[in-house]
Amino acid sequence: MNINLKTVTEGETKLMVPVEEKLSRKSTVFFNPKMELSRDISVAVAGLLKPHRVCDALAGCGARGIRMLNECGYGMDMTINDINPYAYKLIKKNAALNLKEKVTITNLDSNVLLGVDYEHGAERYDYVDIDPFGTPVRFIEPALRALNNNAILAVTATDTAPLCGTYPKACRRKYDAVSLKTDYYDESGLRILIAYLARLATKYNIGVTPLFSHSTLHYFRTYLQIHKIRSNRYVNEAIENVKYIQHCFNCFRREFRDLDELESFCECGEKYKTAGPLWAGDFADAKFCDKLGEKLSEKKEAIKLVELINLETDPGIRIPYYDVHKICKSSGISIPTMDKIMETLKENGFKAARTHFSGVGLRTDAPADKLVGVILGF
Repeated sequence: MNINLKTVTEGETKLMVPVEEKLSRKSTVFFNPKMELSRDISVAVAGLLKPHRVCDALAGCGARGIRMLNECGYGMDMTINDINPYAYKLIKKNAALNLKEKVTITNLDSNVLLGVDYEHGAERYDYVDIDPFGTPVRFIEPALRALNNNAILAVTATDTAPLCGTYPKACRRKYDAVSLKTDYYDESGLRILIAYLARLATKYNIGVTPLFSHSTLHYFRTYLQIHKIRSNRYVNEAIENVKYIQHCFNCFRREFRDLDELESFCECGEKYKTAGPLWAGDFADAKFCDKLGEKLSEKKEAIKLVELINLETDPGIRIPYYDVHKICKSSGISIPTMDKIMETLKENGFKAARTHFSGVGLRTDAPADKLVGVILGF
């Protein structure tokens, strides 16, 4: 089959990509130009952590893996894989176009590639990237087993509708979790994804630490550090960070709770709705965000994203964000500026920060009734 190709430039890398009018599962070779931000961050993460043995397991035309190898500037042992034979050929073209370094290009089911018997002497990976079209669930367990201690598992999920509560039955089926359509649906979706990954890891006595996670456009993305040696501490921390969230659609209250702490009714008298299990801990690490921001020195969009997420790492404001517009609409009042709301909250002894999830979202440790009271006071 002949594929119509065009040449594009991302970062410092030239890529031959398919000319596609509409992306779908039926695309001959998958390449999404809207994922450039995600690939920019992947290159920065690799440049920061310098993993030795790397696998781009679901590579499409090879954009992510080739950019990492081409732009990070050190001796990376890279494997780029895709089961699609046309993608395999295009990866070879893009590698020849850019790379002087040695690269391994394979045409396998990623689970076969990652499912090698690593207990018998084969070298594990320091970084595995899972970036499928749709849900990543069937690729995760082989990836976990194929990773070294302190390695990175990078995962993308584009099936945001089930995770965010639009299709809760699909979420139950794929992620063994209840999703809920709340005003912070994107945050709860990302937290359900991280909790799913953490829960799978604990089956193998593997702990995980989210270094950086974000919700952008149509996808969720997380970078987890893997702990396999002396992992009991990290496994226990993961278990403690997997909770449920109870949400009141009447008064906007939201609370993380363990299974044995679930309540039937909110303080306002309305019945609680419950979602989860989901990740109640940090979805990014502040120190890692600082270093990542420095690595992204020329990527303005990525830097802005990292800076916003860094503000969200304060453990005092882990409760999901509030949609200020929704609160104002329910109260029938005009919308005050976010800066005024944040200033008033801080004057009253509360923490407040913007969120990368929404331009009208606000994170705070103020109880819902206090936040509503501040907004109504303008």
